[in-house]
Amino acid sequence: MTVARALIDLLLSLELSDEESVSLEAATAFVEDASATLSALSRLEREELTSIIRQMENEATMEERREVLRSLPEDIGLLD
Repeated sequence: MTVARALIDLLLSLELSDEESVSLEAATAFVEDASATLSALSRLEREELTSIIRQMENEATMEERREVLRSLPEDIGLLD
């Protein structure tokens, strides 16, 4: 799912960016908006998105990226 990966990459970039690049307020607002939208997903869609995130975590070569991806499903409300 290319769109899902693009969204995950964007969320990952926001999390890993410093405040000089992206203000904390803007990053927080974007993540909260994305989380609110994702809350409308069905259980199956949340599971599929979580699976994509886990796959990206396994593919990541940088530990910092793996750590963010590891916590992302919970952080954006995909887990029950």
